Amino acid sequence: MPFESVIYPDRRLIVSTGTGIVTGDDGLACCVGLKTKPQFNPSFNQLIDLSPATKFTATPEQIRRIAQEPLLASSSRRAIVAAESAVFGLARMFEAYRSLSEAGEHVRVFREIDSALDWLSETSDETARGAASPA
Repeated sequence: MPFESVIYPDRRLIVSTGTGIVTGDDGLACCVGLKTKPQFNPSFNQLIDLSPATKFTATPEQIRRIAQEPLLASSSRRAIVAAESAVFGLARMFEAYRSLSEAGEHVRVFREIDSALDWLSETSDETARGAASPA
């Protein structure tokens, strides 16, 4: 599966990691699938790590549909990590679509995971860094 998500309720953090070839449909399935997890809480922050993705194929229409999928509360933050330039560009497109939505969710795109975690920790538990650290 291209996306794997782990929820850390004690840290109020969702970590979703995209690996291999990730498609727009995979991104939408990740959002929809998170809502069915028992520990899911829309007030949590989310870290989407696309740095292990070798390729992310999505049309602008798919990015718009993913951005319109209601997932997190307006007070939540969603940090996307994308090291590869093409993936970074698509993540920025997602960020732009979310900024135009009425949900008001805060989204930022980063090249490095440490910067993303620092931004997420501004409003969440300081131990979020430990939740997302590789085992």
